[in-house]
Amino acid sequence: MSKKPTSKKTATKRASKANGQPRNERKTNPLHDKLVALMSRPNGADRSDIAKTGWKLPSINALRIAERRGMKTSIIKKEGELKRYVAKRA
Repeated sequence: MSKKPTSKKTATKRASKANGQPRNERKTNPLHDKLVALMSRPNGADRSDIAKTGWKLPSINALRIAERRGMKTSIIKKEGELKRYVAKRA
């Protein structure tokens, strides 16, 4: 039995640009920085706090930004109060 040749391309990571210089690190998004700072407060942030920064997506998405930055996140829901989104250093 002979194997058929496959035309799969292998994915390779490039550590540098074509001219040989290393890539620059990405700048952080200022809006994301504001959201993480709000959720890092001792009481965290509620939906209205997050909306005041100009964030137009669901609040849980803002919490995921903090998760991607290596923070521990949680949602606190007390009876009769709004949900509080909290992010703490891991």
